[in-house]
Amino acid sequence: MVTLSQFDEIVYIIKRSFYHLIKHPYFDLYLADPPVDEDKIRFMYAMLQGDIPEKDVKLYTIASLLVQAALDIHENIPLHNVTATFERRKGQLEVLAGDYYSSLYYYLLAKHNKLSMIQVFSNTIQEINECKMNIYENGAISAKEVEEHIVFIESRLLQKIAQHFGREKWNAIVKDFFYLKLLLTERKEWSFGRTNTIIRSLKSEVDSMEAVLAQLERKIAMLKDRLIENSQFVGRFQQFVVELVDDLFVRFAPRERIVGER
Repeated sequence: MVTLSQFDEIVYIIKRSFYHLIKHPYFDLYLADPPVDEDKIRFMYAMLQGDIPEKDVKLYTIASLLVQAALDIHENIPLHNVTATFERRKGQLEVLAGDYYSSLYYYLLAKHNKLSMIQVFSNTIQEINECKMNIYENGAISAKEVEEHIVFIESRLLQKIAQHFGREKWNAIVKDFFYLKLLLTERKEWSFGRTNTIIRSLKSEVDSMEAVLAQLERKIAMLKDRLIENSQFVGRFQQFVVELVDDLFVRFAPRERIVGER
């Protein structure tokens, strides 16, 4: 059985390689390093272990982090007019940084003649951007549709990579895991007085915060149960999935908060 701790060194090596690759002295003056979702590194290595050479797994993982960084930084660029010189320059650099990360993923894969993977990544980027446009352009979508769009954006890249390599058995686990992670993140943020997208959309459809939290807890319980059940289908990685799910609940434990608290 593969356990969660077996990926600790891999996560460290991949993050170090990624941050070394993207380092740029001018960006460093204005921009923070993009965050890395360590769980996505773990899933990449778990999904692709076997007949794929480790050097290729590392290449695809770093490429996926570059694509994610480009998508994330473009997502955070302000759409309104910015007048302050520093903020305006920062916004311009964020556009450039996103384009830089995108060019790096393409360069890495082309350098190693991984043309089919370039197609996988470019198609997925298009799908994710189209999904984001649907959210921005259609303000009348339901809470359920909001959740579906966000989960799609968060998990689609890993799912497409799994499909490309015939690892479809991971798709349901990947989708449910990052759905669960989103809900746990929102619950924790709410416990600290911050309301994010999913809770806001749920609040627009129910009468009280108690009802929103009850819905959230039901979804969390359902996803956890389904992940534990589906973990049996990934063979020797079953323990890895179970431990990673348990670890989520530790990392995203909410603080005690009364519903009516401001």
